[in-house]
This record gives sequence, C-alpha cells and structure tokens, in this order.
Amino acid sequence: MNLSTKQLIRYGVSGALAVVVVAGAVYLLDRSPTAGPVTTADDANPPAATTPRVAAKPAAPTANPDEPAVPSAAQTDQMARLLGDARRLAADGKFDEAKAALDKADAVMPGSDDTAAARREIAALSTPQGQFVTQLARARAAIAQNDAGAANQALAEAEKVNPQAPEIPELRQAMQEAQQKETHRNGRIVELLATMREAIARHDFAAADGALNEAARIDIRDPAIDQARIELARAHDADRKNKAER
Repeated sequence: MNLSTKQLIRYGVSGALAVVVVAGAVYLLDRSPTAGPVTTADDANPPAATTPRVAAKPAAPTANPDEPAVPSAAQTDQMARLLGDARRLAADGKFDEAKAALDKADAVMPGSDDTAAARREIAALSTPQGQFVTQLARARAAIAQNDAGAANQALAEAEKVNPQAPEIPELRQAMQEAQQKETHRNGRIVELLATMREAIARHDFAAADGALNEAARIDIRDPAIDQARIELARAHDADRKNKAER
C-alpha cells in the first residue's frame, strides 16, 4: 500500500428484503333465493388464495476482501518513523539494523509499497558502489558546511572502496579552496570588527554601525558578530546617557 494515497473501503449495506403478501379474494357463487344453492365440484373446493411473487432486490455490495485496509494515523506515524530510521541507519552503514527496521515496518503494514521501495534503496546502498556514492555525497555536504573534518573522513571511506576514483582528488581540491575562502572570510570579519571598535572609540557610531553590518553580511552566524553587536549597543546607550547629562 502506498502511504501517500489513501484508499476507501466499500462496506456492504445489508438489509432484509421486504416481502409484500397480497391475500387472494375468494369468490363465491351467488345463491338463488328461490332455487336454493347450486353446488359444483369447483364450489366444493374453492381455489386457494395465492401470493404474488415479489422480484428479489439485488444484493448490496460487500467489502472486497482483496482490497487493503486504510492505515490508521498511528500506523502511518509508526511507518514513517521506521522507514526514516531504516534510511538513516543505512546511510551510517548499519545495514543489518536498517533491515531490522524494515522488517518491523512490514509487520505494521504488510505489503506496503513504501517499505518495498525503501528496501530496494537500502539494498542498493549496501553494495560497494552504493557505499562509495554515499561517502561522496557526505563529503560534498561537509564541504558545503565548511566541515573539513567530516569531509576528510568521508573521502577516506570512499577511497577504501575505490582508490582510483577521480572524484576523490577533485573533492579534496574543492575542500582546500573552501578552507581558503573560509580563512579569508574570517580574516575580513576580524578587520571589520576592529574598524567598528575604532569608530566607537572616536564616537563615530554611523561608521561603527556600517562596519558591523558589513561583517554580518559576510557571515551572520559568526559568534564574534553577536558579541560585537552587544558591545555596540552598550556604546550607543552610554553615548546617549552622556549626552542627556550634559
């Protein structure tokens, strides 16, 4: 069953057939008031009352036993968690644990298309080529996040699988270039924060604000920028207080 497509279950509507019984009329021969009753063989045995046949209604549709049941919300959540665990474990190279998570998913919802797809993906990842591709993807992600340690580790694992792969030296070169850019960015931030502090010292708050903003545009996540922002705010407050006291 595909978890992304809910299927409806058709329930049969059962009910008793209404039977209309119509009593037949009994016709009697008129009796002559003078000659007395005339009796015939048919009169002695009048025809029995008959019940008209009522056409049977078509049977109401019943649930199709071959149609899978719609999963509950709890089952859907459990399946999503198990499949997520399986993929995460496979990405970490823990294929036995990943397969165990898939077996649990099969127990929750047998025959799920999502579980089957995850099983195929993990089987492909467990091959040497799959592991090689996974490590290259990790290396690229680490380089993008300027995490040299994680990038080096992923490239070392990839090299164990395919030492001659041209992607490995290419990614090492990309990592070195990224490190150089990071060093340049960090140096530029240090220069700008120094410029900010010099501007504060001479009470040039417009210049101080400009230097801090330029540093933030380079890397707003740098912790040094947060600290500098606090320093500048305090300097602004002190300057306003001094002006008010004059």
